[in-house]
Amino acid sequence: MDAEEMFAAGQELEERGQVGDLPAIEEWYRKAAEAGSVPAMGRLGLLLEGRTRARMEDRFVYSGDYAEAARWYRQAADAGDSWAAFALGRLHSDKLDDWSTAKVWYKRAAADGRWQAKKRLEEGKAGVARRQREDAMFDKVEEPPSTAAAGSSCLMLVALITLLPLAATLLLTT
Repeated sequence: MDAEEMFAAGQELEERGQVGDLPAIEEWYRKAAEAGSVPAMGRLGLLLEGRTRARMEDRFVYSGDYAEAARWYRQAADAGDSWAAFALGRLHSDKLDDWSTAKVWYKRAAADGRWQAKKRLEEGKAGVARRQREDAMFDKVEEPPSTAAAGSSCLMLVALITLLPLAATLLLTT
């Protein structure tokens, strides 16, 4: 199987969007990337960065292995992939808090026509803080009740069930 077939196998699994398939997706992308597939390098970067899982779980906030993701993005960018250059800039600005390195990659991607990179350069470091606040806001969900609250609710229910027959007996005998 050649690199492009391995990449296609990983893409096919990823398109199904099942979190349980992530290890197999990573295996296909890694094999394809190691065999020289530039698109696989970029997709592997996304997966390692944690973005693929977050997308599958419908989340904005994510974390992952940023060092290895950066390594694969850089390989793809060095092979001429302007999207990977943008992704590397985004990783440096949004996750590694390294705006000076991010600018280098954004400029490279912008020079290749990536409008997203141009926009990020225009927004500057202030755009990073805004995106982080927005992502955190979009990911806010109602917290499930704590186990302490759930435990006290159960205790109250047991007390009511135990005391109700006693109260009924007292009411009926008076």
